[in-house]
Amino acid sequence: MEFEPSGKELSHFPFLKKAQDPIRARFVSLGTLLGTSKGEALVSLAVSRIQDAVTPKKTRVPEVSDTPEDEIAAYVLARIIASCVNDKQLIDRLTRYEADRAYYFLVNEEEWNSSYVQEDGEYSRLWTTIADELGIRIAQDRMPVPDYVELVAPLHDDRYRLVNRNVVRGFVTINKNERYELLRERIRVLLRRDLPHRVPKDICELLAPRAAEIKKAYQEQMLRQFGKVEEGAFPPCMQALVSALAAGINLTHAGRFSLTAFLHNIGMDTTGIAELYARSPDFDIEKTMYQVEHITGRGGSSTEYTTPACAAMQTTGLCVHRDPLCEKISHPLSYYKAKKSRPFKPAPTKPQVPDKNLKNS
Repeated sequence: MEFEPSGKELSHFPFLKKAQDPIRARFVSLGTLLGTSKGEALVSLAVSRIQDAVTPKKTRVPEVSDTPEDEIAAYVLARIIASCVNDKQLIDRLTRYEADRAYYFLVNEEEWNSSYVQEDGEYSRLWTTIADELGIRIAQDRMPVPDYVELVAPLHDDRYRLVNRNVVRGFVTINKNERYELLRERIRVLLRRDLPHRVPKDICELLAPRAAEIKKAYQEQMLRQFGKVEEGAFPPCMQALVSALAAGINLTHAGRFSLTAFLHNIGMDTTGIAELYARSPDFDIEKTMYQVEHITGRGGSSTEYTTPACAAMQTTGLCVHRDPLCEKISHPLSYYKAKKSRPFKPAPTKPQVPDKNLKNS
């Protein structure tokens, strides 16, 4: 007999098809719903969900405080609102939050789920249901090599590298903890792949006040997180870009984009960013302000771009002068945050020799 998750179970894993089908049937017209008191209440739940996603301390309550249907609807609306804001880093945080949330409930399922049942002493019915829907094939703690390689590609932990795994007859051995971790990563990738949604303009207009609220709160959170701008904590790649500007070298398009996004993400205002580019030989105030405002979402587009990850910096040839901390992180913002949280020596006064890859040909 096929396992049918309860409403409470579905509310903890609202991305499942069985969770969203009833919601689609219940709320036929989103535009009509948003104009009602019920819609306002659901949007407030969705906003709270996004706020929880961007704050360091997460809230995960095993008991459903609202109805399962409302919890699932709030999940759907949160993704719609995030799509209207259309900030890549905000979307990344929301999808990671949802994946971490699902991971938490799966790992602790025995504590909150009264219908918890193991199959063959290893897998709960709920875990099996989620894994099947997401295409995770783990049987007897083994996974086919092609599936494994695809799943761990975004992970940077050395223990997941295939050369460090036990591979027998085309299968990779997976322990109990890893089973949950791999499922979490699969959830994150699938949820991120689906965003941003193509939300109708009139729906985004209805949600504009709450989207602005989210955007403001997120910016304030970023400022609290990174604090005062400290150039001495810049990762080597960003220090090299700043040094290149100081040396009067024109940056490549990728270099300008990466540096501008980074400076904006850590809290520098558009004027401060533009002043850095004033050292460039081809400096044009109008062109520079247009580019800076476009990248930071201050211009005609409301999209704020985030700093490229280390992998992207490597692809564009901007990953230079790597140091030991670089080996432990995968994003320039993570480097900056880590460097600010620990004592470090001031940056040398002698400028580094700009890397040739930074120069605009």
